[in-house]
Amino acid sequence: MLIDIFNPQISVVAKGLEGKVLLVYGSNNLGKTKQATRMKKPFHLGFESGLNAIAGVPFLPINGWADFKKINKQLTNPKTLDKVKEMYNTIIFDEVYASSLYCQYYICNKYDAETMGDKVEGKNLYQEYEREYLREMDKLIKAGFTLVFIGHAEYDKDTEKFRPKGDKRSMGVIIDNSDIVVYLKSNGVDDKNNVIKSSAYLAETKDFFARSRFDYIDTYIEEYTAENLEEVIVKAIEKQEKAEGIKAVSFVQQQATQATEKLDFDEIYNECIGHCKTLAAKVNLEAVTEIIETHLGKGKKITECAKSQVDILSLILDDLKDAVQELGDNE
Repeated sequence: MLIDIFNPQISVVAKGLEGKVLLVYGSNNLGKTKQATRMKKPFHLGFESGLNAIAGVPFLPINGWADFKKINKQLTNPKTLDKVKEMYNTIIFDEVYASSLYCQYYICNKYDAETMGDKVEGKNLYQEYEREYLREMDKLIKAGFTLVFIGHAEYDKDTEKFRPKGDKRSMGVIIDNSDIVVYLKSNGVDDKNNVIKSSAYLAETKDFFARSRFDYIDTYIEEYTAENLEEVIVKAIEKQEKAEGIKAVSFVQQQATQATEKLDFDEIYNECIGHCKTLAAKVNLEAVTEIIETHLGKGKKITECAKSQVDILSLILDDLKDAVQELGDNE
């Protein structure tokens, strides 16, 4: 899709769980991981031992951030993404706080630092950690899986309520991108000492944080199971269809509205060269240089662009086209 504000896409709501991002958190032994593994075609990313009592779930061991980066690269590779989705629909990220520690260890090792507070080569390691974590999460979130982040609960003295455990550089990214944040609460045991399934809350209270992007969703699930969670999401979208007169679409259709133009480096490069010659001939070389240096920096040339800079090159092309068009309008 070409970027054109005069021809915008219209937002749509997708049915079902596909492509939804969920954060499920609470104390231990509430069924966070177990219920996530009951979702469609799960794959478990275990930063901690969440599968010790659960059999039959595909996973790969993660003993460091580098392990996760390798797995994430395979999960999100555009060339093989369709093949991956034939195997897995639900990615279980277990759990967020442990993953953030792995990422911090990785950054310390990368810069040969003892702690995150060290200054190495003038770099702020916390900023490096934030960029690294965001970069990997962005790839995973945008891949279009049903993504279930697992988190622990901790009491926040400032807000005087329970929140997902983690710093703003990691947990903040997860919360901001979650369609639903689920807080699980224990119901203890029955009179025969059998564990009663936990309950789920999907809206914030005075005691804990939770939320949903869906206005018509039930905010309480008495018995938390994967099936019951999916049911409240499906019903919420059905209620929205009826109340707002909309028609929910498939996730594939929703993704199509969010796709942007695919940039071909060689094609854009050749167009840039052609427009540079036209503009230089009709005006002067300085006009071309000004446009290029605005985007690449003083003294830089288009011929020095790497393929990873294709997005910058596309901006240069837009400005060159505008300049050539303006010349034509003035003739």
